[in-house]
Amino acid sequence: MKSVLLFVAIVAFSFSNYSQTQKDSLNKAVRERYKNVLQSESDNPYFTREESDAEYQNENNTFQTLAQPSENSDLANFFKIYLEKKLLKKIDFSEVKWSYLYKDISRSEYNYTIRLTFEISKTGKASGFRIYTGDKDLDRKVIEIFKKYPLEKLALTEADKHGRISVQLFAKENKNTVIKASKFAVVDELPTVKDCENLQTYWQINNCLYERLYDHILRNISLKTINKQELRGEILFRTRFTIDTKGKIVHVNSIAPNDAIKNEIDRLIASFDQVLTPGTRNNIPKNTYCDAFKTLTVENLN
Repeated sequence: MKSVLLFVAIVAFSFSNYSQTQKDSLNKAVRERYKNVLQSESDNPYFTREESDAEYQNENNTFQTLAQPSENSDLANFFKIYLEKKLLKKIDFSEVKWSYLYKDISRSEYNYTIRLTFEISKTGKASGFRIYTGDKDLDRKVIEIFKKYPLEKLALTEADKHGRISVQLFAKENKNTVIKASKFAVVDELPTVKDCENLQTYWQINNCLYERLYDHILRNISLKTINKQELRGEILFRTRFTIDTKGKIVHVNSIAPNDAIKNEIDRLIASFDQVLTPGTRNNIPKNTYCDAFKTLTVENLN
């Protein structure tokens, strides 16, 4: 068997040292590989449409119960002061409904609410904001206003600051868009894996989880299996799996260039036994869906 060198890297490129022609060529190659993976996804969806609908309904019901959004919450009253009422007309629920955010669910299931999510940085400030109203200028305005809201009013614990924090801000009721904001923040914390226990931010914990997983893949991948494929260079694959409420990895179903590589990646993910605690939502264990693109680079040593 030929010797091969394998390493796993995040799908990211630094273009600073390339000519424009080289950049265009690299971009084209990346887009083509990404397109192939997405095509494979359509042939092998992780969730059925029925499962996606059920997951969405369950997640939304849980969120509403915990967040208790109200038109008279402190956060709602804050936004009524700082956000001009006429700007609510810019919220395009039709655009949101048909966006990539809800591409996997039946459009009839969409509940016509809009949330803002963020994390807490090392300096203790809100960062990494995400919101989609269907209007980019309004998105920026909403974030600008929220930055003025005193975070202490959300009553976040130190543990909460390690998670991704979500608040509802808007809803459509009786054909009218209203400010209907959370009374309480909803905090999703990631599963914790070995050697990542003392990290402080959501993205540190997220990156550490995948780094440990891909270290495990790298150290245990079957060179014999990979070598038989006679594939060389960068091989883009997508890991998809769930960490359940007991911290066990289940429902592994990756996407790779062929069945042999897919089965090998799936085998290695299923054998990853370094998860210490499951993900949680407001301290209640929950299933955590994990999904990431990676590049396996194979090169001959001789």
